[in-house]
Amino acid sequence: MIKKLAALSAALMITLTLSACGGKTEAPAPPAETEAETAAPADTSEEETIPDEEEINVSELFPDKVPEETESESEDDNVGELFEDTVNSDNPLMPMIDKVTSESEWPVLMEITDDYLLDEFFLLTDRADYDQMIVMQCPMSAVMSEIIVIKAEDTEGAKAALEARRKKAIEVDAWYPADKERADASIVGENGKYVYFLIGENADSGEKSINDYISGNG
Repeated sequence: MIKKLAALSAALMITLTLSACGGKTEAPAPPAETEAETAAPADTSEEETIPDEEEINVSELFPDKVPEETESESEDDNVGELFEDTVNSDNPLMPMIDKVTSESEWPVLMEITDDYLLDEFFLLTDRADYDQMIVMQCPMSAVMSEIIVIKAEDTEGAKAALEARRKKAIEVDAWYPADKERADASIVGENGKYVYFLIGENADSGEKSINDYISGNG
């Protein structure tokens, strides 16, 4: 009897031991990182890059900053129109100017027709008394060049106006040393019903061309 109890007790102990061992669980291993998690982060630079220049619509990005035509471009266009008007001028004295500029070297000259400039700058306020008149000037302020020709019955009055213009050119308008030299050497002359005023490097040869034209055309 004692042996049976001992055997039963031993069996019970073994059962409890096995049960305890079987119920024991190991701490779970940390979950393995998935391929998606271990992979390097995707390069998102393509999504964040600035579009190619060709794809940028400046007017949409900056509607108030669309570049407008620059002042220099606008001025160039205006000067071009003025030169074109000079070429197509129907002024009867233009052939005389063409002769002057073709026979000696002159900068590009523009015909001045603005009333304010003729009054205030050139001092030609008695234009109604003249039969014909042409005023040519280089539009570049750094090159002082002018040709003025007037045809009038009252040549004395027209000549006095050109003398006043010459005086203003010398005392007021000539800023640079080269301009002062040209203004000092400027010419006021008369031939028949024509009086003329020339400022330029070739004023002497210009005067000869004017007189040749007057002599050849009466």
